Amino acid sequence: MVHIVPSTVFPKTPVITPWNLAHTRFEADVVSLEIIGTLPKNLHGAFYRVQPDTAFPPRYDDDVPLNGDGNISCFYIKDGTVDFKNRYVQTEKFKAERSARQALFGRYRNKYTDDPLVRNVISRTTSNTHVIHHAGTLMTLKEDGPPYQIDATSLATIGIHNYNNTFHCPTHTAHPKADSATGELVAFGYEAKGDATPDIYSFTVDASGKITEECMFEAPWPNMIHDFWVTENYVVFPICPLKASLELMKAGGDHFFYDEAQEFQILGVVPRRGARPGDAKWFKTPAGCYSHTINGYEENGEIVLDASVWTDNLFPFFPNSKGVKFAGDPTKIRAPVVRYRFDPKGSTEVMIYPAQVILEGVNEFGRVDDRLLGKPYSRFWTLGVDPSRVKADAGMASEAGFNTLIYHNFATGETQRYFHGDGVCFQEPCFVPRYDGAPADDGYIVVLIDLFAENRNDLLLFEAQDIQAGPIAEIKLPLKLLDGLHGSWVDGKDVERASQGKFRDAIILDRW
Repeated sequence: MVHIVPSTVFPKTPVITPWNLAHTRFEADVVSLEIIGTLPKNLHGAFYRVQPDTAFPPRYDDDVPLNGDGNISCFYIKDGTVDFKNRYVQTEKFKAERSARQALFGRYRNKYTDDPLVRNVISRTTSNTHVIHHAGTLMTLKEDGPPYQIDATSLATIGIHNYNNTFHCPTHTAHPKADSATGELVAFGYEAKGDATPDIYSFTVDASGKITEECMFEAPWPNMIHDFWVTENYVVFPICPLKASLELMKAGGDHFFYDEAQEFQILGVVPRRGARPGDAKWFKTPAGCYSHTINGYEENGEIVLDASVWTDNLFPFFPNSKGVKFAGDPTKIRAPVVRYRFDPKGSTEVMIYPAQVILEGVNEFGRVDDRLLGKPYSRFWTLGVDPSRVKADAGMASEAGFNTLIYHNFATGETQRYFHGDGVCFQEPCFVPRYDGAPADDGYIVVLIDLFAENRNDLLLFEAQDIQAGPIAEIKLPLKLLDGLHGSWVDGKDVERASQGKFRDAIILDRW
């Protein structure tokens, strides 16, 4: 239903978890957060994360939770203390709506439902999905538009980031992959020639922040390509049944629909270097719904890919092919962590089945030590749903919340699970090196938790390889953040490099 008169009341829109029924809509600073336990004295850096946080009541009562305005948070850690700051990303959309004091943009990624006043805005992205650091630049990301550069200290929005005037695609993945060996950033944009086009723009940014490799090619159908894998010699794109439809958009509907009749998914394999449009190979995999990858690498001439693969539509607020939303049974959907292993030079006529199921159940937001992206690795951390403690009753498997933090070690086969308590859910974990240059997987896990009874959050710090022992420090936040999507740890020296001033100097100036 459309609000005929702009509303000042938020409707009860679909949410991924009950935690997001509220709308926080604030910007704040908190100096020296309360800490239970002890932070390592030599830990210096910042944990950045971004959340969708709708600034004004949406024009549509069934607005999807992915459409919220980007709000970036920073937990700055130095000398055993923590400061907090959060700010809205000043996108073109956000600035236009704040000036009008009402929503002007319509449905998620559907320009045909916007107020005519904003039809010519350069980008309607909310920049609400991920925040990363590369080549001295901190940037927020969402897959429907260009990155936004953010000052790492003040969190002020500097503007659209175009890699030193070398990036010209209308879309940009929220999940680029950094290569710790070369300093490169490998990325892509899908629907690269406009809404519902099948085109993928694959590119590489060098250590200085300029695009050096690029290739445009067509996928088998236009679809949501939320994440991908990068190995030493290949990039791999997951093609799923969440398909884009220009017809639906022009009729005032959703950008995506879930094609429940699709009998297979596809892995698109493209050379990482020197690729040409005709080089893409498309390997069929079993039906399901790709979402987030964990990591990929090459071994003995084969590509090894790990990911959570959903058995049905993970975003049921997007309709199926019959126009029905929330069509599946949330108690039956699963998202196991699986491993594919195949020869990239092999036949595309042979179905590629998972070589191994690593974790059963509902698992999401898998992370590794980012320095190992695209390389052989031994460990990952992810979130899971323990169905014996919670239940889904509102249409989504994730509705119950991710109540379990999981650590898996491939070398030993060990899996650790940590449950913090009833009424507590985890947001995405993030690996933190023990110090700059620490050995692989030597460090900590930082993760935000939702405390339902207290209506606020804590930030927990674990020894990365011993999460079952519980957190070594609990950092108490005296306010509530919504569920964020993704985040990154940035070393202290890189925080300063991506800033116009020092973090704690900025806090003092903000106060006076």
